[in-house]
Amino acid sequence: MDKEKSIVPNQIGYLVLKDDGAVLESGGELKNDEHSANVIMGLLNLTESIDESFMPNSSCERITIDYEEYYYSICMSNRRIYIVKISGSQNGGNTTTATASSSSSNSVYNDASDSAGAVLA
Repeated sequence: MDKEKSIVPNQIGYLVLKDDGAVLESGGELKNDEHSANVIMGLLNLTESIDESFMPNSSCERITIDYEEYYYSICMSNRRIYIVKISGSQNGGNTTTATASSSSSNSVYNDASDSAGAVLA
């Protein structure tokens, strides 16, 4: 996932985590960033506790955290968590937002669809 090998335009950093949160690979602005890995694992664990009556199929296939100057895209594939930090606002907005796409999977720790994994592989 190094920048020269990346298929993600404007990538400025990445983390690859095991499903328990251990860092397997990292690069760019997220090189050896254990703190970000821990924060993101907390966010993923939080998605598992969402009340089913509020959001059916609360498990997420992909989570995007959007800031004015960059955003994070987070997804699962092959029991790995892929986090990519990308420059430029995804939605063109000026506010900080977090969005979660729901999927039919039972857990955020299940493999994401091939299309989500291919974006970050």
